[in-house]
Amino acid sequence: MDLRIGKLITEEWMHILKDRRLFLILFFVPIMYTVLFGSIYVHHKVTEMATVVIDEDQSPLSRQIIQAFEQSESFAIKKEYHSEEDVKRALETGEAKVGLIIPSNFEAKLKHGETLPLLTLIDGSNMMISNSATKGANEVITTFSMGFSQKKLQMQQGLQNEQVMNTLSPIPFRYRIMYNSAFNYSDFMLYGLVGAILQQVLFLGIALTITREKDAGTWQRFEAWKRNPWRIAYAKTAPYFLINLFNTSVTFVIALYAFSVPMRGSLLVGLVIILTFTFAVSGIGYLISLFSGNQLGATQTAMLIAVPSFMLSGFTWPYEAMPKALQVVSHMLPLTYFLDGVRNVFVKGNDFSVIYHDCLALILTGALTYFIAMLLTRFVVFSKKKAAANQPALPSGTNLTV
Repeated sequence: MDLRIGKLITEEWMHILKDRRLFLILFFVPIMYTVLFGSIYVHHKVTEMATVVIDEDQSPLSRQIIQAFEQSESFAIKKEYHSEEDVKRALETGEAKVGLIIPSNFEAKLKHGETLPLLTLIDGSNMMISNSATKGANEVITTFSMGFSQKKLQMQQGLQNEQVMNTLSPIPFRYRIMYNSAFNYSDFMLYGLVGAILQQVLFLGIALTITREKDAGTWQRFEAWKRNPWRIAYAKTAPYFLINLFNTSVTFVIALYAFSVPMRGSLLVGLVIILTFTFAVSGIGYLISLFSGNQLGATQTAMLIAVPSFMLSGFTWPYEAMPKALQVVSHMLPLTYFLDGVRNVFVKGNDFSVIYHDCLALILTGALTYFIAMLLTRFVVFSKKKAAANQPALPSGTNLTV
């Protein structure tokens, strides 16, 4: 056999050019992911964080401070409450990321030299939020107290700088980071990384379940269940469903006891989000396996979905700070809803009422993908195979050259 290096290189290039999936992975995926990940951070920083306010002072100064927060690109005032418990509840449910509390008699006491600080409550379950909110609030308060207020007093009363400082001292300010006051990276990152790994393993396992039969030439035996496609789906995905539940339990126990990550919520509620997540990923993986012609193609497709999921899930970089198009993509991925539910249950200690929309989205994702897969199994997959098998063979020696 003639094995020449030049000939083998030519054969390899021909294989790459003929295999459309491999061609796209080699030439377009790096560019696509670079553009995708670059677009996530196109705003460079977190802006317009949802903010709620308590204004117990109701003074001109308090209204000016709220206006200063509103004018800052870091904050977006959404609602005004009348109790600290309402603000904490808004942070727990994700309605707000920041709470600003202005105490009563704030302006009067400040003018008399008494210390009565402003308070900001910040959602620390995402360190990008907590870092940006702390920095942004400091900038707003410092700029306002040393700039706007000083100029206002000079213009209205003709006071000099020294008189201004004696009349209105810099506004005292403190903040309270909720859910991760120590800024522990393990509390912030570990659940997200574990979720991404669980999704990847489940995707790959289920994506290979049918293509393995296709590669072995045993897929046609399931044609007997063509009219009951749920049997194929159940038989092929049930083992992986149980394996993922086992893996999730083990990894969460390790994270809890070996690395002391927070586990504030109900384990039963946590189990609900785990079950729905496993159902959704199983449905997508099964559909991938049904579409793919072989195990390599299924693996490649699963990787294309799984790789950007963690970055787009909003767990690290908030999806509120992403471009709108990427927010839409983010909400099409099961990992987005799973990690949101995990953070709400295990980190914040919320109950089912806060995560029901995540569970509903995951159930709908799984139901839709399984439904599409069963329709394809019932009306398309085996029909194509049968048509190909029934096509009459051409007589030997037939010339198809045009």
